[in-house]
Amino acid sequence: MLFVQTSEVAIGSPIKMEKQAISNLDFKKIFSDTLNSMTLIPLMISGGRSNVTTRCNQNMTLTDMRAQYASRVLSNIFAYKDLNSEIVLTSTTNCDSKKLNNTITCVVGPVINPATKKKDVTTSFQEYVRLRKLRVKCRHPPEGENMSEAWITEAVVCYDFLHNDTTKPMHAVGLAAGLENDPPFREAVKILYNRSRVACILQKFDEGVDCSLFPPLPSLDMTNFKLLKQKAEIDITSKYIAGFVPMLNKFSVTRIAKITAELWRFLLFLSQDYSHYYSSVRTLCDEHNRSHPTMHARIWMLKVILTIYDAAFAFLNLKPLEYV
Repeated sequence: MLFVQTSEVAIGSPIKMEKQAISNLDFKKIFSDTLNSMTLIPLMISGGRSNVTTRCNQNMTLTDMRAQYASRVLSNIFAYKDLNSEIVLTSTTNCDSKKLNNTITCVVGPVINPATKKKDVTTSFQEYVRLRKLRVKCRHPPEGENMSEAWITEAVVCYDFLHNDTTKPMHAVGLAAGLENDPPFREAVKILYNRSRVACILQKFDEGVDCSLFPPLPSLDMTNFKLLKQKAEIDITSKYIAGFVPMLNKFSVTRIAKITAELWRFLLFLSQDYSHYYSSVRTLCDEHNRSHPTMHARIWMLKVILTIYDAAFAFLNLKPLEYV
């Protein structure tokens, strides 16, 4: 995987530094390497070894469910890395995170009820999901039960449980009486929404090719990536496309508690930066922008971004949605 090579310049204009960043960025190689890696991830998850389990109370609390969510994601991560260390996630507070007899035990932080400011031991997981589903319904016009609504709810719950250090308390904002201040919900939906944006642009491009509105996408070798000159294109490629696999490779048993948070944070920052890019740059050609070569370079970038979203969603056991 190729990283952006930077060099310190004592004196230089921003324009010169930006041109230097472009010249040091091999878009074609980065895109090709990332696409190849993303193709292998589902196979590595299904074929790799992992040994992650949970130790929960008989009466399942929200904290126990948090441990189960973390366990499923970490199982995928370590299957991808083919690490067979025995890892136990537990909600039991009378044992510390430790390594004993080659078993790594990680105590999951409690789910805090915002009303009592204490660990929630009364709300069932089914009730928590119901409350989150109501929040989803508030955002969408009521059209009855549908799979999109169910999967959005699942993503929000997953984000609630796993977007911070799993050994730290998680404040269940979704249990609060008012829904005016709900950052986890907004952040989870932002991630889903921007993945959907990328997918929709690619779908519109394919439809444009089918009706001869756009010329077909050339191969990577035949695409002129020197046309990717926007600062946002450079930043997205260097920080997220070139950075995704190295981030995965850094995940280890010594950093169990931070893995899920880092994965979600990566997706959130990618979504924030892509949202700004989407607002300022038009990817598809129209009457104002007729540069097909530039469009093709941007389409390739979006294709790679989409594979990163989908690979991350595979680790998180989430279903990619075309429309949110």
